[in-house]
Amino acid sequence: MAENGWTTQAATAAGIAAGTGAAQLGLGYGLGVITWPVTLSDADSVWLGSLGWATWITASATVLGAVIAGRLRAERPGRWRALWRFALAAASAVGALVSVVLVALPARSAVRADTLSPQLVASGYALAGLLAGLVVAFWAVSSTPVAANLIGTALWLWTLAITGVVAELVTGRDFATYLTSWQFAESVSPVRYGGIYWPSALLTLVAAFVIGLVAAGPAALRGELGLGTAISGAVGPLLVAFSFLTLAPLLTEAMGPLQSAYLIAPYAVLAGLAGSALTVALVTGRRGRLTPVPVPKTESAPAKPAKATGRVTAPAPAKAAPSAKTDAKPDAKPDAKPAPADPEIAEASRPSGRTPAKRRNGNGDTAPRSTITPPPASPTVARINPDDPKKPGK
Repeated sequence: MAENGWTTQAATAAGIAAGTGAAQLGLGYGLGVITWPVTLSDADSVWLGSLGWATWITASATVLGAVIAGRLRAERPGRWRALWRFALAAASAVGALVSVVLVALPARSAVRADTLSPQLVASGYALAGLLAGLVVAFWAVSSTPVAANLIGTALWLWTLAITGVVAELVTGRDFATYLTSWQFAESVSPVRYGGIYWPSALLTLVAAFVIGLVAAGPAALRGELGLGTAISGAVGPLLVAFSFLTLAPLLTEAMGPLQSAYLIAPYAVLAGLAGSALTVALVTGRRGRLTPVPVPKTESAPAKPAKATGRVTAPAPAKAAPSAKTDAKPDAKPDAKPAPADPEIAEASRPSGRTPAKRRNGNGDTAPRSTITPPPASPTVARINPDDPKKPGK
């Protein structure tokens, strides 16, 4: 089952890369942004602009195939992760070979004085884009912000190309629309300063900044605040800059309208990087303000553990609360006890300061103390019919 999953996902990546590459090339041929010169009088910018589009389309098709196929199944864990990413990128590159073929076949009709085989030159630039897309796809498969930036950049470039063609058809004026550049003035006498058409340059820089800012937002809000999210804004413009960099050996002083797009492409990379880095900085600062500062707690000294004695110790009885009768002090002294009538009984009941000696019986054992009060030594004798001196006869 695992092998079937790998095979299906790799085949899906190849199919998506082939389909996206063919669709973009068809859109480019239909809009006229990719045209191969058929006469020697055609400007060099037409040939160079088409090569730039072919390079970028092949690279973007390779990346999109791997990214979309990678979202269809969960990422492989552990040691298979790198192999899985490389397999998807390689399968997508195989599918992007369809774009190389679709670039080379129409380029056979191109007329160039500097080469006898324009189709080989065009296919070589397309293969260079495929290799660049292979490297970026290996990274973008497992990085959501990078994939979002690449998709956002592709949507922006095609929106710009379609808008430029529509504006040219509506106004009837000759606009020059190149990769990541739209000349708002007529290409015959464009407004330039220092070799750069500044309205188009500002549009390119602002677009790269905004795409980098927005594409990194969802990942940053999910807590992905690492280096990958911070530099993700530079990936989309980097593919565009690579497409222009491959044209450097063919560029001369007479680059025509393509000069502005070529010179501004590296600065677009910095603008995209600034956008994604700003997103990460803002989310990090916001989380720092919302995180409560922990209050340090005073730690009490740990209680010493009781020694094990092997005996079960009963809990100490709770102290009874003092009663009101115990706490209250009497205001008056208690009355004196009444004296007993018999003095001997009173003497026996009076407490003495010394402990009475214990009596012993004849066997030497301690005899129990009697609780009976002994009779008095001289008891009072009651007289019955005492002599009455007043009686007569005595």
